Amino acid sequence: MTWMFVFILILLLLAAVFGILGIVLKTALVITLAILLTIAFLTLFAYYWFRYRVYRFRRELERRSRSS
Repeated sequence: MTWMFVFILILLLLAAVFGILGIVLKTALVITLAILLTIAFLTLFAYYWFRYRVYRFRRELERRSRSS
């Protein structure tokens, strides 16, 4: 874990030396936000899917209790 931190720090310093630090940081920000947005959409999808499954299960239980 420490080696990865040192490696990232060296890459950032090299980017600053060559004047492309802004591009590197913007790219990292876009990638990070894309990952977070994907996680948010998947979580929202899973939540509504689970609610729908519970609704179908309850409806099936009510149907079985009425028929018996």
